[in-house]
Amino acid sequence: MKTSFKVNSSYTLSLSHRRNVSHLAISPDGLLLLSVDEDGRAILTHLPRRLALYHFSFKASVSALAFSPTSKYLAVGVGRSVELWHAPSIPNPVSDEGLEFAPFVRHRVLAGHHDIVQGLHWSSDSRFFLSSAKDLTARIWSWSSDEDFTPTTLGGHKEALLGAWFSHDQELAPADGPSELDTTDELHPMGWRIAQRHYLTQPGAKLSCVAYQASSKLLIAGFSSGLFGLYELPGFNMIHTLR
Repeated sequence: MKTSFKVNSSYTLSLSHRRNVSHLAISPDGLLLLSVDEDGRAILTHLPRRLALYHFSFKASVSALAFSPTSKYLAVGVGRSVELWHAPSIPNPVSDEGLEFAPFVRHRVLAGHHDIVQGLHWSSDSRFFLSSAKDLTARIWSWSSDEDFTPTTLGGHKEALLGAWFSHDQELAPADGPSELDTTDELHPMGWRIAQRHYLTQPGAKLSCVAYQASSKLLIAGFSSGLFGLYELPGFNMIHTLR
């Protein structure tokens, strides 16, 4: 189901999976919806026309999914690996072009994590992305294999990471784990280092979900107790809590 808050309307897409849907991703240009079920089977849908374009399988359970800001690339967490794909090129719905497109083409597979990848986030220029995993680390990768860049590991965390993000200027990378800990890694001339460390003190509760909006520098954290907190980074100032 898709809901529009602007016109107060909703509609249901006429597509179905064999198993429960585990992940959804919408391309930033608003044209494509990728839905993936628990077995890794995916359906690519053209949202403006509400049309299922392509069925395919990642051949394993998917743990994370993210389109790049340009809508040209797709990063997929499959177990301990990250698969990079070229996303199909879809004509703009206002144009007279047809819906011909090249299916997803896998660019390359990146390995380095020692446990399941749980989060993926792209840099604003779509050149780099962050992966966060249960192995207590976040890693910075480059889309291009030709770029002079060495993948970087951000360690020093005490529990599995729920997510990691670039700041709007791509100088900071907030990373959050399910304990009462938030860390911020900063780009330094000698490499990345921990610049700040903040603790989320909620008695009897752990961090269960988190999201960060780089443009507004706002982070929202959800706890196992049902409490949500809204914070402003990099000072980590609490703005509001809601239960």
